[in-house]
Amino acid sequence: MRNVSDCLSRNLHKRRNAEKRFQIYGALAITTGIVFLVILFFSIVSKGYPAFQQTYIKLDVLFNESVIDPEGGRNLETLSRADYGGLLKKSLRTAFPKVKKRQDRRALSRLVSQGASFQLRDMVLEDQAIIGTVQSVWLVADDEIDQLI
Repeated sequence: MRNVSDCLSRNLHKRRNAEKRFQIYGALAITTGIVFLVILFFSIVSKGYPAFQQTYIKLDVLFNESVIDPEGGRNLETLSRADYGGLLKKSLRTAFPKVKKRQDRRALSRLVSQGASFQLRDMVLEDQAIIGTVQSVWLVADDEIDQLI
């Protein structure tokens, strides 16, 4: 009888040790999974973070009164229909005077986003005192320039 009791006791001790090892292996597996999940999320966030930033280009713009308000009435309708794209192109050509070829001038005008002329219009409509002055303006860069940066 004692022999059977000793045998059962040894088997019970082995089973308890095996159960402890199983619990430790499970905890290690869960911890390893969490560590790799944190690494994965960190990698996604660190590589995706620049997508939430925009690139700007600083440009000195002459808000030429003859282009913006040729009649001098300071009518809001006239101010909103002015050729702000022309002001932008002229400012870019002034900033880069060595660009002479037509193809290069077109590429030059693509440095800033298409909405840059609207930004200039909004500035004039907000404060008409800037008409006739040179202002340093931060304009949103084109999406291709933004990706490059």
